[in-house]
Amino acid sequence: MTPSPRTDITTLYIAPVRTMDPDRPRAEAFAVRAGTIVAVGGIDEVRAVLPADHAVEELDGVVLPGLIDAHLHMQRGGLKASEHVAADVDVDGFIDAMARTFDDEDWTGDAPPTLDQRVAALDLVQPLFHALGFTGVVDPAVTIDEMRGYQEAHRRGRLTMRTVAMPYLEIGSPDTPDVDAVIAHLAGTGVSTGFGDDVLRLGPIKVYADGEALKGQALLDEPWDASGYRGEQRIPDADYARLVAFCAANGWGVGTHAVGGAAIALVAREYARAGAAVGENRYQVIHGYLEPSSETMRLAGSVGTVASLQPSIIWHNGVGLREKLGERAERANPMRSWIDAGAVLALGSDGPYFAFDPRHLMWQAVTRFVANSPDPLDPSEAITLDEALAGYTTGAAYASLAEHDRGMIRPGLLADWALWSADPVDAGVEALRGLRVRRTVVGGRTVYGSAGA
Repeated sequence: MTPSPRTDITTLYIAPVRTMDPDRPRAEAFAVRAGTIVAVGGIDEVRAVLPADHAVEELDGVVLPGLIDAHLHMQRGGLKASEHVAADVDVDGFIDAMARTFDDEDWTGDAPPTLDQRVAALDLVQPLFHALGFTGVVDPAVTIDEMRGYQEAHRRGRLTMRTVAMPYLEIGSPDTPDVDAVIAHLAGTGVSTGFGDDVLRLGPIKVYADGEALKGQALLDEPWDASGYRGEQRIPDADYARLVAFCAANGWGVGTHAVGGAAIALVAREYARAGAAVGENRYQVIHGYLEPSSETMRLAGSVGTVASLQPSIIWHNGVGLREKLGERAERANPMRSWIDAGAVLALGSDGPYFAFDPRHLMWQAVTRFVANSPDPLDPSEAITLDEALAGYTTGAAYASLAEHDRGMIRPGLLADWALWSADPVDAGVEALRGLRVRRTVVGGRTVYGSAGA
């Protein structure tokens, strides 16, 4: 692994750069000091503004901003990995192991994992995600025990992945039996969405409006079948409205699991009532992939909703949904329509349960192919490679409340970047899945480096 440069000197990095900055999409070089990008541009242009004693590194590859998975259960993934992979596993072995154990439990110990075991799980799994170019995640359903794990890893200086933790208080559990109990718990914390620092930060809360599509639980406007069954609603309209209103008035964001069109419509209506809070605290429609109406997507987009979508789910579920719904499944995961409706697209994986390799998921978002079928879903809902990459960078940074800190290679932003073997957009969709990440850097510190990088 390439050693991290000293933070008290300025380092000039020379390589082609895809910045994701609309004001300067390409560059030949960038410079970093004290974990922050200080200059971007042509080689001579950048060199001209640096002190005489700056260091220089010429990089073999193409630099991109660090990727952010906007929906990844990282700590649970670490616990699961600790039971299925060796400590020296590489990223390909990790990907294979998680696919092979798709249906296995996260943790099979006789007792819940200890704090030390949670930190050790993060030690194991973070380098594996860094090897895919990730520098940040949004963990979308963080329990109190998981929050303690993240906090302890951060306290010990071992949280290398910038993490936005979305608190999850399960409605109907002994501790929070109803919405009033959830509201009381949130009101009693004294903090809200955005609290934390650039390593560990509180995100929106997580709540469920419906269930899983492949189990027939997604709440649809039209029945699933001739029986008239429309799916499961996990929270009554009035309770959901009260929870969203409380969050809007008290600085909390809301991320709502809403798969089916009727559930997504409920979410859009209440987000519209929440007004400016939606944009301020990054309210999310999570999944949002089965029969949302164009009117619902436009309403959600009009107030700044984040569409937190996962190509992995439709890759895995596509054939099963075709069997259940026939032609109705063809436009599932309508990324094109969400973007056109004005929503901010943030891409994630729902890993480690579903596929989480961003090369594969960007490919899926562009091609619309699904597992175990030669036929893609309706290509009218495909997005471009540029848009897919934006979903993992600028869009996911926005969802992370970090668009002024991450997601681009731009002066003033944190030095989170990855060195790829080639530019994913220039390489094209057919070559995309064969590209490799050679080095990943978080805040100027190298957290992953392949041999010779």
